[in-house]
Amino acid sequence: MTRVYLSLLPVVIALTGCVGASGRPGLASDAPTFDVARAFVGASAGEGRLKIAFRKTRPVHVQSTGHQAEDGTIVVDQIITEPGRKATTRQWRLREVAPGRYAGSLSDAAGPVEGAVRGNCLELRFRMKGDLTAHQWLFAMPDGRTVQNRMSIRKSGILVARLHETITRRD
Repeated sequence: MTRVYLSLLPVVIALTGCVGASGRPGLASDAPTFDVARAFVGASAGEGRLKIAFRKTRPVHVQSTGHQAEDGTIVVDQIITEPGRKATTRQWRLREVAPGRYAGSLSDAAGPVEGAVRGNCLELRFRMKGDLTAHQWLFAMPDGRTVQNRMSIRKSGILVARLHETITRRD
């Protein structure tokens, strides 16, 4: 069992996010509507706390730079750092496929990314290496510069990691 959690560590650290939206008063609302381009195009920094089952909570820092490609795809390049560990990189690609519905990829995911906007929340789901599933909720805050990121990672339906992160636009 310990070996499974150790093998999950690099994958989980490479992610931004945390636990589910349900039971999180004050985050979900009808306004402002989550605008994917506004949230991810440009420079931003994320400060988060990662909790992996049976381990101490750890700080995680994410530097992001995003742009919109000619076909409308939002492309976000990220550098993820954690004290005492080597920095990792990843890339998100999200494209609106229907009003409020998104599809895309994440360089360290094990399959496609699917998403939907509901009010101020962008909800993302994807599979990860090691038979993990990720469920992420990103909440646009009224200031227009901040996104609260909550993510849960499960293996066989059991919660094995979560992250709370505050993402702030830098430009």
